[in-house]
Amino acid sequence: MKNILPVLFITLCCYKSLSQKIVVVDSLTKNPLPFVAIKFNESGFYTSQKGDFNLNQINADFFEVSLLGYKKAKLKTVNVKDTIFLTNEINQLDEVILSTKKAVTKELKLSKSPKKFGSWVLQPKSEILTSIYPTEEIKNFRIDKINIEFAKIREKIELKNSNVKAYVRLHLYEIENNKPSNSIYSSKPIDVNSFKKDNITFDISKNHITLRKDGIFIGLELIGYYTDEKIYNDSNPIVRPLLTDKGNNSYESKTFIRYIFKNQNHIISINDLIKRGMPKDKEITRYLNIGLEISN
Repeated sequence: MKNILPVLFITLCCYKSLSQKIVVVDSLTKNPLPFVAIKFNESGFYTSQKGDFNLNQINADFFEVSLLGYKKAKLKTVNVKDTIFLTNEINQLDEVILSTKKAVTKELKLSKSPKKFGSWVLQPKSEILTSIYPTEEIKNFRIDKINIEFAKIREKIELKNSNVKAYVRLHLYEIENNKPSNSIYSSKPIDVNSFKKDNITFDISKNHITLRKDGIFIGLELIGYYTDEKIYNDSNPIVRPLLTDKGNNSYESKTFIRYIFKNQNHIISINDLIKRGMPKDKEITRYLNIGLEISN
């Protein structure tokens, strides 16, 4: 019995440590940060809506904590206590020039979506990205609003759970070597109504982000499905942003997919994915269907 008790004590201590609930907070406001990415071994998960997670979910000696707009933190698992503090990352905003000249506003509307391959099934923990290379006509225009539309889901009625919330985030990145690099904007998580045709407008006019000559990436991340503050593991895809086969006279564009908890530099052309399993001579080109409201 004397030998068993110390072993039992050590076991209980280890269990308590591994099952410990950790919360990720803003270092200044001390407010919990929802849906922070916890990455390890080319895998990972998000914190809950309340910004917490259990340490026993991590099967690695080290893990990375990341949220766009904050400095990444790489931590040793055994050293983590009960709170992780993330520090805001200060990004250089575009220069704002005041002018008495009346602003010119342009609306680049959503295009018509084709009947075949007219939407993309966005999987949880993935991001659909589209590059925007502006023409001289709209170069240096400020982006005021970004509009994305979603297809209506037509699955059987028994799959429709009104309590399910599908959380998405919008991201904007600089472009380097034709890939997304530094983050320049990240929205708060927004719930997409997955069972009716939904249309979301992101108002970013206060951020003074311009259409740069060297381009910009717009990304839409699907965090996942949640119900009653818990992750909803039904595998049925219920978020489908619309695609278009129409080019745009105001900018050049290409659309890609990447997976949040894998190599962030690895992006896959959406057209390459569509072509898989199709005849080699079949040419299909699709882009993420977005609308822009811009001004100078």
